Amino acid sequence: MFEQAERDHLQSHQKMGSWKEVALNTISNGTQILDCMWIYVYKYTKRGRLVKCKARLVVRGDQERRNTQDTYAATLAGRSFRSLMAIAARFDLELIQYDAVNAFVNANLDDGIYMPLYGLRKSPLLWHRELTNTLKKIGFKTVPHEPCCLTLDGIFVFFYVDDIVFAFRKEDGLRAKALTDQLRSKYELTGGNDLQWFLGIEIIRNRDRRLIWLSQASYIEKIGRLANKRRIFNTPMGTEELLPFEGIATNGEVNSYQVKADLSCMHPQHQDAADRAICYLVERKNLALRLGGGDDFEVASDSSFADNSTDRKSSQAYAMKLFGGLIGWRANKQDTVTTSTTEAELLALSQTAKESIYMSRLIDELGVKLDASHIRIQCDNNQTIRLVNAEIAALKTKVRHVNIHNHWLRQEVANGTIEVTYTPSAELMADGLTKALQGPHFEAFVKQMGLEDVTSLLAGRSLPKQMTKNSKNRYMRCGTRKIRNDQRRNHEEGAMSRERIYRHDTRPGRDDVPARKNNSHTQWLWTIWADHWQLPSRCELSWEGVLDPVESG
Repeated sequence: MFEQAERDHLQSHQKMGSWKEVALNTISNGTQILDCMWIYVYKYTKRGRLVKCKARLVVRGDQERRNTQDTYAATLAGRSFRSLMAIAARFDLELIQYDAVNAFVNANLDDGIYMPLYGLRKSPLLWHRELTNTLKKIGFKTVPHEPCCLTLDGIFVFFYVDDIVFAFRKEDGLRAKALTDQLRSKYELTGGNDLQWFLGIEIIRNRDRRLIWLSQASYIEKIGRLANKRRIFNTPMGTEELLPFEGIATNGEVNSYQVKADLSCMHPQHQDAADRAICYLVERKNLALRLGGGDDFEVASDSSFADNSTDRKSSQAYAMKLFGGLIGWRANKQDTVTTSTTEAELLALSQTAKESIYMSRLIDELGVKLDASHIRIQCDNNQTIRLVNAEIAALKTKVRHVNIHNHWLRQEVANGTIEVTYTPSAELMADGLTKALQGPHFEAFVKQMGLEDVTSLLAGRSLPKQMTKNSKNRYMRCGTRKIRNDQRRNHEEGAMSRERIYRHDTRPGRDDVPARKNNSHTQWLWTIWADHWQLPSRCELSWEGVLDPVESG
């Protein structure tokens, strides 16, 4: 299956002149020779249908000698991507996606390896410089606060490694096409269709309502397999506090948790908490982040005073919305211990103000002018609001850093950069980021975040409407078990290898259907899948292609 993919990949390298053969005795002494290896990947459509097998030849970059050369390559920040999507929804921009073929090979090296193949440490940085310089020659200008986004007279281009997206108004279509043609003249680009997937995120649009939803249902289905226990939860967190485990871990617990770097406490309670979060995501996987539907830049700040019983440090959080869609958020523990709720709120407000000033500058650099001349930050603590708005500082504290944050906030308020306003806790969108809400309070928080169920919008990803939830589960379990049993039986009989293709035709009178027990059930099951996944009645798929629609959606 991958032999043709290897030939295609090598042919593309020959076309680009990636290398030339040299005699081993012509290499100078001290030159390091790196090995190479093949990477194989299955490519699927969004409905889980196997499209092709892809092979890529990479250099063993792990064998490179350590040096002090810069290898950092900037990538598009998540909040920048969400900001661009919010702008696209608000102004109904066209979103066209391209993919650069063998992107890294287009850049040049100057240290003995002339083509930065995939696997070398410097390859991402060199490709970033190459693409950025090319776009600048065309006329684009880099956004100062986002090096992976460039603008030219209302046309945006942003990229993540080799995924390139153009955003522009409909009336600028001809200019955008001329720019992409200039880019095509230098690089081999594929795609040119509307943006539907970006870094595993599905983009769903309603252009009449000027809304965009970002869905990660497919990714959630994949990580759902990590949970040790599959249960149903209405919230991702419980109200009980998780304390460090001070006992002695068993050998089994040590072996289990050694491969899980995200768990700092080796105790089953912490594993259950992680499983609960995953199970909640799986249960609510069709919740998507809605962008659009508003006109303002909203910011909220909150803290929870001394809520950590171990060191009595406070929690803090902020949330930011642009045009009604959540673009940035963070929840973390404060670095130092505070002595009052007011001090904790001041530290949280200082962090929020810095992040919101940064985002407002980014939005301005993208050419979007907000109605308000200053940033309005919501806070639910009146004492904190009085301290930053008062003409004379009234906070008396010996904690030096808290005093510094207080004076900086008062300075920004006096300069007209920010304005702190009061919002009740029940209406504060950052409130749910500092505590584990339950019941109706948590559901209200989900709505405040702009998370909406998009089951009806995920075309081709739901079972027939007449199926109930229980029948759906039975159908999926039966299908997975049947296919796996058939796969195991054929493997044992030696009738199928990794390269061979399973052929099945549900039309009567065909004699190429492999004989097996309960073949009528298999035909019925395949007919259901063919209708649901929009496959032809006669289909050739690898076994991995048949299994993945059930397991990964």
